[in-house]
Amino acid sequence: MREGRFDYVEGQVSADPEGEFRVHTLEAVAYGPPAGPAPDDAVLLRGLRHDPSGAQVADLSYYDFLDRLAPSVAALKEAGLWDWAHPWLNLLLPGRSTGALVSRMLDDLTPADLGPGVVLVYPVRRDRLTTPLLRAPDDATPYLFAVLRTTPPDDTATVDRLLAANRSAYELAASAGGTQYPVGSIPFTRADWRTHFGPAWPRLARAKRTYDPRGILVPGQGIF
Repeated sequence: MREGRFDYVEGQVSADPEGEFRVHTLEAVAYGPPAGPAPDDAVLLRGLRHDPSGAQVADLSYYDFLDRLAPSVAALKEAGLWDWAHPWLNLLLPGRSTGALVSRMLDDLTPADLGPGVVLVYPVRRDRLTTPLLRAPDDATPYLFAVLRTTPPDDTATVDRLLAANRSAYELAASAGGTQYPVGSIPFTRADWRTHFGPAWPRLARAKRTYDPRGILVPGQGIF
């Protein structure tokens, strides 16, 4: 990522036959013409510490790359899993602490709790995170860590347990300088949101009062 070898990088962690999350998969993409030169697979893979026998190489059009999750979504809908509960955990971790933090959190994860979901771990460039009010660790290369669980919605005991696990994972990450990437399900109080936004909170609260004086927008988040 630092050398710009690939245009897109994503990492996943899956369970091995013993149920331990120790199988790491790297998805890396290099754009071809007209965005860049025709990719040379041998050059792209040279020097990577991977298992060459497990490498899979595919050429896709740009649209097919963007739409690559559509078959998985269709399969989940057909299986009736799309409308299940999604107690997701999404965190941004300091790069210097990611290995230790992820190891601790994956020690507590079981395939049964993950369900048909996925675990993501991959680096991002801090200087590319320009979305207003996005809170990220003070690190040049933070990592996204996501546990995208899926579980039956009527099993409220399991949903509550997984939400509690998300909260514990967040507290562990926050103690090391990590932040919530707020697209998941971490129980947060209004005080937590104020801490999350930190010095940006007064500006956000002022905008809320100005543009939503009646408090009708996204009330379920419980930010204000």
